[in-house]
Amino acid sequence: MMHEKSFEVLRKVSLAEFERFQAFLRSHQEKRLETEGKVLPYFACGTGQRVLLTFAGGWGGIELAYETILGFERRSRVVVVDVSAFDDPEDLGRGINRVLDTERVDRVVVVGQSLAGIIGQSYFKRHFRRVDGLVLINTLAPRKERSKKWALALLKVLPLGLFKPLLRRKLTRLGEFHEEIAPEIRERRKFAMALLGRMIDDYWTKRNLLNIFKLVFAFNEKDAYTVDSFPGWKGKVLIITNPDDPGYSDVGFLMKNLPNTAKYEFPSGFGHTAPQIHRDLFHQVIQGFIDCLEEIQ
Repeated sequence: MMHEKSFEVLRKVSLAEFERFQAFLRSHQEKRLETEGKVLPYFACGTGQRVLLTFAGGWGGIELAYETILGFERRSRVVVVDVSAFDDPEDLGRGINRVLDTERVDRVVVVGQSLAGIIGQSYFKRHFRRVDGLVLINTLAPRKERSKKWALALLKVLPLGLFKPLLRRKLTRLGEFHEEIAPEIRERRKFAMALLGRMIDDYWTKRNLLNIFKLVFAFNEKDAYTVDSFPGWKGKVLIITNPDDPGYSDVGFLMKNLPNTAKYEFPSGFGHTAPQIHRDLFHQVIQGFIDCLEEIQ
């Protein structure tokens, strides 16, 4: 849960965006599920036949997904699960499915950007038969050469107070872009980065960071796949990317090794956060993909 100090900071960044965010919090109730000794916070909201499933818990709580919820809840159900309690991909999948079962959700469209895209691929590989569509946005493919055991070992001994600034700098660089944008979009992005900063202060613990890094390590070590890894799957995959995103070099792998893929590409100049800068178009692209999904028995 966010602290009162965070609300005071965010109010000063942008009153308009803060009031929009606060209205979201008032109208959306966090739920919690206890399973296998773990507590999973999640949102489940919206209306419609399709169910969008996405993830939080790496760089912040489920509140960080508020733009996704507001963008889709009028036409689809949206489930956002905090996965930071898990350090094993098999346990992760079972926990997510427990949430879906609790909410009486049968089939889903998995949506994941960046770290959530890694979580989404991990879930999809193990539970693709429950998935009608997969949307991956500016994310990475599994590659063993990215497995860095030394990073896990370092995180175990490094005090959180030293590790937080390192990751803060990395996330700040990911949020940088060089093209001019409209003042209202700049204000929205400024608020989003401030919200991420407050999430770091309010949610990051040594345990949940270590869990997420273990999941990413397992993803690179164990989750390589080809189109043959998903026998009989008739769903569709959408890759959303842009040429100046750090993960752009992995798009070829994703297109080749995931079945029934299509790609949407934003122009260069906006980096890792291009989809958020082009928020309305970004949501339209995903909604169009959802609308084109055929009913899968």
